[in-house]
Amino acid sequence: MSSPAQVQADTLNRFLDAWKTQDVGTTIELWSEDFKQRLLPYSLGAAAKSRAEAAIIYPILTSNLSNWKLEIKQIVHDTTRGTAAVYATSSADTPLPDEKWATDFAVFVSFTEDGTKINKLDEMVDSAFYRSFFPKFQQYLAETRGAPAH
Repeated sequence: MSSPAQVQADTLNRFLDAWKTQDVGTTIELWSEDFKQRLLPYSLGAAAKSRAEAAIIYPILTSNLSNWKLEIKQIVHDTTRGTAAVYATSSADTPLPDEKWATDFAVFVSFTEDGTKINKLDEMVDSAFYRSFFPKFQQYLAETRGAPAH
C-alpha cells in the first residue's frame, strides 16, 4: 500500500503531466467535488471559481492555445500539510493577431485528505500579462463564440 506522501506525489505528477499536455479531461478528473480555483494576486479581484465554473472556463482557454509548452522550474511538496507549490513558465500561440502566450505561473495545490484529488488550486499569474491579454481574449470569445473566460 502506498504511503500518503506517495499518493499525493502521484496525484501531483498526474496533474503536472496533464497540465504539460493540456489534457483537460484528466485535469478536471483530478479535481474534488468541492474544488475551488482562484487567480492571484488578490489585486486582480478575481473571485474563486467552483469546480463547475472552472470546468467550463478551463477547456475554453486550453482549446485556444496551440503549440503549448510548459516548463516546470521548481516543485515544493509539503506532504505533512497536503500542499505543493509549483513554479513554471509557459508559452503558446493564441488566436489573437500579434498576441503570444508567454507567462510565468506559481500554482499552489492543496490535496484532499486521502491525497487522491486536488481540492484547491491557487494560481499566481503574471498580473501585467493577465491585464493585457485577457480583456482582448474575452473580446475575441464574445465575438466568435459568445462565451466568457475569466
